[in-house]
Amino acid sequence: MRIEPEGNADTLLWLIDVYDLGQSETCAKAVKKLILSKYHELYEQVPGILQRWTKGMMAWVTYLNALVPCYDYDEEWVRANHFMIEKDPKNWSVETMLTALDALAIRWTTAYTLDVQKLQQYLHCIWSCAKKWTMHLHPEVDRGLHENDMMKVHPQTVLACLSRFFWFNKTLNLYHKYTRKEMSVECNPFFEQELRHFVLRKFRDQLLTSLWDHVAYYGDHEIAAHDQLGEKMSTYSVLYKRQPVCLLQRAQHSILYDDPKVVRKKFQNVTDLKLILMYFQNNFKVDFLKFFVCFERNHAKHEQAVRESIVPIIVETFRKYSVVHKGEAYGFGTIEDVFPIWLQFAKKPYGLDLTDLREKFFGETTVTAQGTIYELNV
Repeated sequence: MRIEPEGNADTLLWLIDVYDLGQSETCAKAVKKLILSKYHELYEQVPGILQRWTKGMMAWVTYLNALVPCYDYDEEWVRANHFMIEKDPKNWSVETMLTALDALAIRWTTAYTLDVQKLQQYLHCIWSCAKKWTMHLHPEVDRGLHENDMMKVHPQTVLACLSRFFWFNKTLNLYHKYTRKEMSVECNPFFEQELRHFVLRKFRDQLLTSLWDHVAYYGDHEIAAHDQLGEKMSTYSVLYKRQPVCLLQRAQHSILYDDPKVVRKKFQNVTDLKLILMYFQNNFKVDFLKFFVCFERNHAKHEQAVRESIVPIIVETFRKYSVVHKGEAYGFGTIEDVFPIWLQFAKKPYGLDLTDLREKFFGETTVTAQGTIYELNV
């Protein structure tokens, strides 16, 4: 626990030493700490004979080796939260284990409201099942690979467990690391007025492209990209491989053809972020999302930068948003809820004069006559 290896060589040598220590709760905690801190650094292919294995997967195997298995969990709690797939996880197949992880990933946006102790107990049960299937050969394995007369799990299964392990634990850790304060700010209906951008087909197309990054489930990107490890994969390709195509087609049809108010009601946060982006691009030539928003998929990489930022940052957590300012998080809800909070904290971020924008949000509104367009026969 005291040693924090630096660099790939030190990390792999450290993992070998920890692996030799065998089953131990202390070793498991140490490897968990390593995975949560170096997950993205270790997401690269291992050179040599192990095809489709990353260095992070080596760390995951070391964690499973040190894990003390336990299959106890609160069955009523799991059933009440709709996580139950089958009883008796000790006898689960690989397919059942992966289905249980998928069920958790789909419902993970509400994980911050759950009993952390019971949730971790159930997760420990699933990791114990993963240890049984990963660390040994078996007569038969679902979607497995042959190893002489026996079979072993496919590397994609190993990565599926690792990716969910990281995102489940990291998102909970990041949520609880901030001192959270409730805050709400009254403002004018800015976003409804900005729906005028929907008259442009280009705006709808760009909004559709932005949508895909907000509907993928935790860990899906790594699982879908495993076949082309080392190459980037678009979020749309990930969704195409991991979700029913009809859901993507329905969302696409809605954004491209529905009334703007209907689109905003269905995809409010994505739409509001795009409207803010358009305002800042048109008035300041600045990419608002790049400078002032940290999405959950990037938060783990930029945790320290967000905490130490001199300007307030809108941070996504469990598909909701907060404003992080001076190491504290304010508000927790939709973009419509937290953007006025950001405006109050942001005086002149990077020299931008936000006087007109504050007037739109907090100034007195005047009622103007609406013009009417008549269709004339020519």
